[in-house]
Amino acid sequence: MYFKRHIRLRALAPLMAALMAFQSCRHSTQPESVEADNLQGSISISGAFALYPMAVEWTNAFSALHPAVRIDLSSGGAGKGMTDVLNGMVDFAMLSREPHDEERDKGAIDFSVAKDAVLPVFSASNPLYEKIMAHGITADDARKIWITAEITTWGQLIGTHDDTPIHVYTRSDACGAAQTFAAWFDAVQEDLGGTAVYGDPGISKAVIDDPLGIGYNNMAYAYDSETLNMQTGLEVLPLDIDGNRSVTDEEKLYTTRSTIAKAIEEGRFPAPPSRNLYLVTNGVPADTAALEFLKFVITDGQAFNEPNGYVRISNASARESMSKLNVGRKGRGLKRDNTQLMTLIAGLVVVLLFLTAGVQLFMRSHIKRRVYRQKLSETMMVILSFSSIAMLIALLWGLWGKAAPMFDKSTLGELLTGTEWKPSQGLFGFRPFIHGTLAVTLLSICFSLPLSLLTAVFITEYAPKYLKSLVNPALDILASLPSVVFGVWGVLTLIPKFGYSLLTASLVLGVMVLPIMVSLFCEIFATVPTDMRDSSFALGATRWQTTRKVVIRKSLPGIFAAVVLALSKCIGETIAVMMVCGCVPRLRGSWLDPFYTLPALIGNNYGEMASIPLYESAIMFAALLLLLLVLLFNILSRVILYRIEKNN
Repeated sequence: MYFKRHIRLRALAPLMAALMAFQSCRHSTQPESVEADNLQGSISISGAFALYPMAVEWTNAFSALHPAVRIDLSSGGAGKGMTDVLNGMVDFAMLSREPHDEERDKGAIDFSVAKDAVLPVFSASNPLYEKIMAHGITADDARKIWITAEITTWGQLIGTHDDTPIHVYTRSDACGAAQTFAAWFDAVQEDLGGTAVYGDPGISKAVIDDPLGIGYNNMAYAYDSETLNMQTGLEVLPLDIDGNRSVTDEEKLYTTRSTIAKAIEEGRFPAPPSRNLYLVTNGVPADTAALEFLKFVITDGQAFNEPNGYVRISNASARESMSKLNVGRKGRGLKRDNTQLMTLIAGLVVVLLFLTAGVQLFMRSHIKRRVYRQKLSETMMVILSFSSIAMLIALLWGLWGKAAPMFDKSTLGELLTGTEWKPSQGLFGFRPFIHGTLAVTLLSICFSLPLSLLTAVFITEYAPKYLKSLVNPALDILASLPSVVFGVWGVLTLIPKFGYSLLTASLVLGVMVLPIMVSLFCEIFATVPTDMRDSSFALGATRWQTTRKVVIRKSLPGIFAAVVLALSKCIGETIAVMMVCGCVPRLRGSWLDPFYTLPALIGNNYGEMASIPLYESAIMFAALLLLLLVLLFNILSRVILYRIEKNN
C-alpha cells in the first residue's frame, strides 16, 4: 500500500513542479503597468447608433490602459440608452440629441464627447446629378420637400422645368438623427413627410436603389467606415449655406468624412444639422472605473475622434464637462444589479420543488406514496393551468397601468378615432395604426388562405408519396424561417415593383404564413379517417367530390382554428411588416400607399421614446390595443367554432 501511494506521489511530482514554475513565471513576467494599475470593476454603456462606432474606439483604448476593467457596450437607440441609465441598468447612455427636460428632471447629466452632422443625401445615379451638385439645397428647400411638399420635382429644386419627381425618404424610427435634421428647418421629426424606412442603413439603401430618392444620414453611415469616403452609389446633397442658389468652392465640404468633420470643428458648417453627441449619466458617477472612463473620454480620448471621422469637442466644452464632474451631485446607485436576487429566488423555488417531491421518500406505505403523487400531480396541473390565466391578467394589468396617463390628456374615443399622430403637440390618434393593422392582416389572409388550402389538398389527397417526401421538409424549413428573412426578401424583390405599400406588406405577410397554414391544413386533413374516404369512393363519388364533401367538411373546425392562428400571427408581426410598410401614419388611400401598423409603431418608437413619460404611455396603449385585438379575434373564433362544431 505504501509503495503504491509513493509511486502515485512520484508520478504527480513533475506536474506539481510544472505548476509551481508556471506560477513563479507568471508573477515574474507580470507587466509593470498592470501591477501599477489598481483600477478594477465594470462599465456598461448603451444607446445611440450614431455614437457607437466612436464608443468602440474609446472602450478599446481604455481597456488597453486598464485591463482589469470590463466594459459592456451595446447600441439600440438613444432613447433606450437614456431609459437604461435612468433606471440604473447601465453607467452611461450614448445620446445623439439634446436631453429632454423630463430626463434632466430625473437626474440625467449630459457630457459632450464628440460632434457630427446629419447630411441630406441623394442617389449618385440621379439623372440630374451634375445640376443638383451645382445648385445644392437650403433649409427652406428642405422644408418644402419634407414638410409642406411644395417641392415635388427635381426641376423645382434646381430651378428648371424638369418634371422628374422627387422620392422622399425619412426615418420610421424615432431617432436623434431625424430630430436634428428636422431642427435644421425649425421642425420636429413627426412633421417629416415621405416614405419612412427603418434606421440609417435603411435610408441609405433606399436612396442608393432609387435614382430619384432623397433622404438624410448620420455622417457615420453616409461615409464608409474604413475608407472615410462616400458610400458607393450615395452622394451628399451640398448645403447652400449662403443661400445664393449655387454651391461655391467654400461650400464643397464633403469629399471625405474627415473634410466635413474639419468644417464642423472650424465652425464652417451650420448647427443644426451638425450636433453634439453626449454620454449621459444618472448623477455624477460614484463608481471609480466609470468616473475614470468619463474623464478619459473627455480628455485623452478626444485624440481618437478625428481619425474616425468625428469632431473633437472644444476646450470650453471639456472644461464645462470637468466642472460637472467636480461640482455635480453624487450618483444615486447607478448599478442596480438584481442578478443575485433572481438567482436566489430561482434557487429557492428549485429547492422547494425538490423538497415537495421528496416528501414521499419518508412515507413507508406504498399506498400513501401513490396517493401523495396523485395529489401532487393534480395540484401542479391546476397551478400551471391557472398560471396562464394569471399571466394574461398580469399583462393586461401592467399595460393598463402604463397606458393610464394617456387618459389624463385624451378620452378613449379621441384616441381610437383620432387620425393625427403628433406627440410633441399632444395628439395621439391611433386610428391609422388600427386601420393599417387590420388591413394588412385581412389582405394577407385573403392571399394565403386559398393557396395554402389548395396546396394542402393536393399534398394530402393527390400527390404521390415521393413528392410528399420532398415537399413536407421544405414546408417545415419555410415555416421555421425568421420573419426578418421574409422582410429582406420583400425589400429586395417586391419594393422595386410596388414600393413601400400595403400590397407589398400583404404579399410578404401572406408568403410568410403560407407554409405555416399548409402544414396545419395537412395535419388536419390527415386526421380524417380513411374509412370515410373509402365509403365515399364506394358510393361512386369522385376524388374531388370526396375531398370537398368529406375531407374539407369534416375538417372545417380545424381549418377555422388554423386561420385564426394565422390571423393572430399576422396581427402581431413586427419586423417583416416594418421593413416594407413605409411607416406613414395616415389612412390608406390605395393598395400602393404606405401605411403603419401597431406592432411597427411599438418597434420603431419604444427604444427611442421610452424615457419620455407621455410618449411611453402612448406606446404602451398601442401594445394594449394589440393585445385586445388578438383577444377579440380569439373570442370570436371560439364562438364561431362552437357553432360550426354544433352544426356538424
